[in-house]
Amino acid sequence: MRFVTFASVLLVAASVMAQPPAPGRGRAGGRGGPQVVSPQMESDGRVTFRVLAPQASAVSVTGDLAQALVPDTADPASKSEAVTMTKGADGIWTGTTARRVRPGAWRYLFNVDGTPTVDNRNVHVSQSQTQVQSLLTVAGDFSETRDVAHGAVSSVRYVAASLSNARREMYVYTPPGYEKSTASYPVLYLIHGGGDTAISWSTVGRANDILDNLIAENKAKPMIIVMPSGWTPSGGQVMTSDATKDPFTAEMIQDIIPFVQSRYRTLANPENRALSGLSMGGIQTLNVGLHHLGTFRYIAVMSSGWVSEEDRQFFYKTEAARIPKYNSQLKLFWWGWGQTDIARANGLAVIGKFKSEGVKLETLETPGGHEWSNWRTYLHEVAPKLFR
Repeated sequence: MRFVTFASVLLVAASVMAQPPAPGRGRAGGRGGPQVVSPQMESDGRVTFRVLAPQASAVSVTGDLAQALVPDTADPASKSEAVTMTKGADGIWTGTTARRVRPGAWRYLFNVDGTPTVDNRNVHVSQSQTQVQSLLTVAGDFSETRDVAHGAVSSVRYVAASLSNARREMYVYTPPGYEKSTASYPVLYLIHGGGDTAISWSTVGRANDILDNLIAENKAKPMIIVMPSGWTPSGGQVMTSDATKDPFTAEMIQDIIPFVQSRYRTLANPENRALSGLSMGGIQTLNVGLHHLGTFRYIAVMSSGWVSEEDRQFFYKTEAARIPKYNSQLKLFWWGWGQTDIARANGLAVIGKFKSEGVKLETLETPGGHEWSNWRTYLHEVAPKLFR
């Protein structure tokens, strides 16, 4: 993965791997310190974590690792610790996952005597709304970094007039060959969830690697992906069904889309414009895409749906005139959720209403819950359906 600023000032290298490079002197613990390598991929697919904390009395590993492990076939209901850390005589705490780690990207932190801390031997991190976590990636699925042509991810700053000229940032993926090409491309606007930030889709979400691989396999059309910040400086009722109460709605229509179309070579028409988001971003996808029906021909909702029956009824009433037009205005209306997803019931309630009104929907239920392993799967599923 490459990160570049809009002015091409910063280039950050590509691949995020579970096994870091052989540690240099600093990574090994500094001058005269004990060697610490973390994380370390073992030959049997398990992963070992280490942290130097000689004064600590208790260390554990928190984050996504519990859901990252392959199921315990002997005891599917097992709730045992994913990693048990033990302290060595040299002050290094070490622990290996109880079972093999599934392919994908997984966030984790060390809890040292009650204090969360990143793995300072792992340079790969993923920022959420409230903290920075270490990032473990394991090769073996569609989101891995392969030896294919790679696109670039740009950190782009802009001013949003709809937000009182607030300074804003988004991340933009351009497909392989964009820099040397004169072609114009379709655009997917891809929104994160309430606990995350604009950068999340290109770190733990692996959006760029997913698209690089799909494009290399001729399974998806080369496209630009715009990953904005769903959170705005003024906050707003972002989980409401009233599109006018979320400042992000106006920002998307009045600022983000015009900015992208003025700075990038886009196919600037509804047939080449898609909108998708997860959780909070899924509600924003519904609000923006359906309230501004005709702006996007492709809408994909991930693990989402208006939470309250009051909100749902408000939407059905205020948007009643548009609902019969969904089939003619949308080439794809897609919805995905996990079997144990906290948003499953909300999504099914909305889907049921739309289907009763004759709306054509594509749906997918997957194992697991409200988690990035599902949202990566949904992007991998949806991207090949776009701009066809």
